[in-house]
Amino acid sequence: MPDVERLLARIGLDAAPAADLAGLRAVHRAYLSAMPYDTLAIHLGEFAPLDLDGLLARVTDGGRGGYCFELNGLLAWLLEALGFEVSRHEARVGPRYDDGPTNHLALVVRVPGDDDGSTAWLADAGLGEGWMEPLALVPGVQAGPGRLGWTLERETDRWWIRHHPWGSFPGFVMSDAVVGLDAFAEHHERLSCHPDSSFKRAVVVQSTDDHAVTTLRARTYTRRGPDVDEQRLVTDLDDYADTLLSAFGIDPAALGDTRLERLWHQASAQHDAWTAAGA
Repeated sequence: MPDVERLLARIGLDAAPAADLAGLRAVHRAYLSAMPYDTLAIHLGEFAPLDLDGLLARVTDGGRGGYCFELNGLLAWLLEALGFEVSRHEARVGPRYDDGPTNHLALVVRVPGDDDGSTAWLADAGLGEGWMEPLALVPGVQAGPGRLGWTLERETDRWWIRHHPWGSFPGFVMSDAVVGLDAFAEHHERLSCHPDSSFKRAVVVQSTDDHAVTTLRARTYTRRGPDVDEQRLVTDLDDYADTLLSAFGIDPAALGDTRLERLWHQASAQHDAWTAAGA
């Protein structure tokens, strides 16, 4: 199993926090602050099963991150190792009533010592543009310390979590059914490897904070929130490398020249294709 201290060090925590609500918030914020959402492995053709030791090795090398199944899979393990009760749920990002297959792993966390066990918390590091601190799993608007907010609505056997207007998707539905990490293996392979996967369309790196979502999609860099709306085009390979490091903490030297050049060429080709299509 992964090394707890190594993962805590990766997210900037010197010691394990207590397994209480303050500790949950501290771990969640530190994890989101340190771990970029990225689809680099998908575009480098480096598919690997959902192996926690392998994921830990990746994220501790040069600030690499991953996408939903990877980031939330590792977060769930860390929280359990720290004493929290975590359940894994199949989810689908996109329109509320779309019948598409599972494309997200959602986490529900309960804090030890909660008097009646009534309060559950929605933890998520795998959206790229999610919340910095866990959301109470109760109907209504849930807002973080900034002005970004999410609306939770209860349905018969699932939840609908509506995204704020500065995101790239409307929200996601989460099933009540509890599953294991192995339930996501086939979805992970499909989204990572199938040529028609939406994750194959663009090299994406994202991070979020209390105020905005920062995204590098192919060659387009954006930072959007209630009080910010920035956009620019990454100009060349050096600019691409600088942006990965300065905006997302991904070390180009750890990627290596060959990987970096492959990513840049793919991002450039994707941008050119969008431009030609009038996107």
